[in-house]
Order: sequence, then C-alpha cells, then structure tokens
Amino acid sequence: MAEVQGNLRQKAVASLAAGILRGAGYLPRRWRAALGAMLGDLVRLSMTRARKVVDANLAIVFPMMSLAQRHTLRRAHFRALGQAALELGPLWYWPLPRALGLIREVQGDDLIDAALAKGRGVILFTAHLGAWEAAVLYIGQRWPITVLYMETRNPAVNAHIVAGRGRSGAQLVPKEGGIRPLLQALHQGNAIGILPDQNVDPREGDYAPFFGRPACTTPLLGRLAARRGSPVFGLFAYRLPDGEGFRIEIVPMPESFPSGDAEADATAMNVALETAIRKAPEQYCGFIVVSRISRKAGTTPIKMLTEQYDLAGQKYAPARHAAAAETPRPGRPSLSLAPG
Repeated sequence: MAEVQGNLRQKAVASLAAGILRGAGYLPRRWRAALGAMLGDLVRLSMTRARKVVDANLAIVFPMMSLAQRHTLRRAHFRALGQAALELGPLWYWPLPRALGLIREVQGDDLIDAALAKGRGVILFTAHLGAWEAAVLYIGQRWPITVLYMETRNPAVNAHIVAGRGRSGAQLVPKEGGIRPLLQALHQGNAIGILPDQNVDPREGDYAPFFGRPACTTPLLGRLAARRGSPVFGLFAYRLPDGEGFRIEIVPMPESFPSGDAEADATAMNVALETAIRKAPEQYCGFIVVSRISRKAGTTPIKMLTEQYDLAGQKYAPARHAAAAETPRPGRPSLSLAPG
C-alpha cells in the first residue's frame, strides 16, 4: 500500500477498522456470518433513526407486505449489513486466490468475453447489493477494467478501500476526478464499472421511476454507452447463506439501450436495478446506506424521491432540476457527459 495520507486520528480509525476486518478473516465462516448478524442486530436495536429510515423505505417498496413481514425483512436487512461489513476481512486481506475461491458461481461471463471481442469496450454497472466488493474483486482479475468509486472523508480509509478493491487488478478512479479515465478505457476497448444507485444532484440527473417513485437518476450509463456503442451489462453479487460465499449474475441490458432518450434510458437502468434487488431485498444496502432521504427526517425513501433538498435546505422540484442542470456545483467536477 502507498503512503497513507490523513491526520493521526484518521489513520488510527483506519488502522482500527483494518485490524477488526483482518481479525474477522480468521474466524470460521459460520462464526463470521453469525457475528455479522449479531452486529446488524446491535445496529438495528441501538440506532432509532436508521431503523425508521429502513421502515419508511420498506413500506414504500413493499406495500403489499404486512407490518410483521416488513419487520422480518428489516431484521434480515440489518443482519445482512453486518455480514457485509465483516466479509471485507477475507475479501480484502486473505491471499487473493483464497478470496476469489469464495465466488462459487458466475453466470453470464461469456457474454462479456464476446462483447469485449468487438472492440468497443464494455460497461458494467451494479448496485450496493449483496457482496459488491466480491464483484469488484472478480472483475479485476477477469478483465482489464477501470472502476469509478466515491471517496470517503477519511483519506486513510480511502487508501484501504483502493488497496482492497484494486488488488486483483482493477484500476480505481475517484468520482471527484471526472469521467475522462472511463472514456479512455472504453476507447482502448476495455471494461469500466460504475455504481449508479448513489445519490445524484438533481442538477445532474433525470427523474425516472424506481420502485414506483420518481428518483433522480444519473444519465451517465446511457451517455457513456452512446459514445462508442459499448454494450452494457448489470453485474450483481449475491451472498449465499451461512457464509458459504457468493454467486455472481451478469445480465445484459436490452438491445434498445441506449435509446437516446435520457429519461427512457434512466428508466431502463432502474428497472434492471429493481429486478436485481427484488431477488434478495434484504441484501440491498441502499435501504439505509445510500438512502436519498430528504432533509425532513422520515419523509421520503431511498432512491425514489419526489422531494430533494440541497445543503441549504432549499427544495428541488422535478420541474426545476432540468433548468438547474446546466450549472455544476461549484468546486466539484460534473459527471455529466454531453451526447455525441
């Protein structure tokens, strides 16, 4: 690992977290899964706001469920969060061949091989679903790939993230640096990877349905694909029971993608994300981790926002966001990409 940046406190936090994860890697798989579930239970019982956020999201996503059924799903969700945290131990710190051995099954990798052979590059997208860290580990050793990621506020933690995710060969580029490295990778006929289910500034996104609600969605996927006609695939890693490992599914986007219509393309991407999430909803960290919650506590859920607020508390309306999209946030490079 390169020289770690950050102040003493940031380095201490990163070192402590790394030590805990390394320790988790020494546990038998069933013990690690059970301890992760207990950690999730502790978070669920002690963090009232987090519990309310998840309850609000699940009520909107699964209105057909009874309250008891949603509470059961909530419990499974928090347990999956704890397991996702501790499984970073083996994924980041085990010897690479042993860590890759946790990936028990991969469906659809031949589709990417065939797409790369056409020379136009390949775009992979996933969600904060299941073991997305295992997905990054797999694609890094399978294909030449550049992966966009979002940095934390702790540079020492960022160093561990880059080292863990990139150790199988993936080149990681921070979102704050813009998309030029992604375009260069596609131009070279390589693959790129993005996680498009994160929060999007309404001035840079398009509103499209997600679990039945308008969600401000990044147009980046469709615009990147249109640049070189690059094929697009969803890649999702699901956690198997009792710490057994992971299963990866690769799903091609429809042939009509990208269509040239930003809203239609955003909708198609959200449909693919929603379909993947419904297969294992308890494993979707977006119900709490990447929640697009308004500044009014408990009003609206995750990615499906009808109201959004900037840091000053000003409400964005869908009718306003398009006009504001021409003005990137000061001091922050825009990820928007003009078509053509």
